[in-house]
Amino acid sequence: MPSADLAVYPDQFPRTAIRGPVRVREDVLFTGPKGEDKSAARNRAEQALDNLQDILGKLLEPQEAVLYIARAVAPLSFFEQFTLGWQAYHMYGTVLVFTNRRIIRFGVKGKGMRGWVWRGTLHSVLWGDIAEAKCKGFLSRTLRSKYRNGRKETYMRINGTDAKKIRSLVAALLPVAATEASAAQQMISHCPECVTPLAPRVYRCPQCQQDFKTEKALLWRSILIPGGGYYYVGWKGFAILFGLVELVLIFEIGSWVCIALGIIPPPIGPNRTTAGDAMAVAGFLLAMFALETLVVFLHMRRFVREFVPDR
Repeated sequence: MPSADLAVYPDQFPRTAIRGPVRVREDVLFTGPKGEDKSAARNRAEQALDNLQDILGKLLEPQEAVLYIARAVAPLSFFEQFTLGWQAYHMYGTVLVFTNRRIIRFGVKGKGMRGWVWRGTLHSVLWGDIAEAKCKGFLSRTLRSKYRNGRKETYMRINGTDAKKIRSLVAALLPVAATEASAAQQMISHCPECVTPLAPRVYRCPQCQQDFKTEKALLWRSILIPGGGYYYVGWKGFAILFGLVELVLIFEIGSWVCIALGIIPPPIGPNRTTAGDAMAVAGFLLAMFALETLVVFLHMRRFVREFVPDR
């Protein structure tokens, strides 16, 4: 593990301090892109530490120190960007914590204008498991990482100041940790209660027995309850919005089926609506409902696979 006192800026001496249960590098965490002290950087970092200090106190090792904290958007697939649009940036908000040992990823929700709260999902990757890392971009910066197992991830919407700090950290830490790869060779998930590493798709912590949301329960809630997929994972606002859409679709499907069966009269119009016409409309709406349900399930399945505590 690279030393917690590893120099990041050539003209700055390492300054390690204890803040609650967490060790921090003040010369990096509370400074600007060139290592100069900045009150705005200190205030932002202290707010982030207030949100995360309890879980960081459990997770960090004795010789591990927090070097920097940055906001970003978690890696998104084309499908997620295409079907969610602007919502993707809200739903996949992330806070990245850089230490001398690893990069830690916290899934977060926005709160107020600029605040955020931790959603309970926790992942990390050792510096030694990162083969390459580059912070690029002009208007919208990204952090592109390639892990030892060949997998690639891109974090988006990183601001300019954070991008410069991340470049400095990558330049200082990646070469030193190059020989310290783990068996995982990629980012891993942790239990938010006891920080034990979790096996993919095993939705119970082997150490503390914490249960997590499951794909099976998500599927049934997505099918049977309007907005149930979003609500199950914790997105209550989206659950209400899409639940209303699904209720309208269900009502329309039921109405057209009743028209096809002759239970209620067809709508008045210049052309007579036959039973076949009504059933065709009902079939089309049912296909739309099934497609919408499938999209919701696929979006929320990603959250489930990132281990959402079942509380």
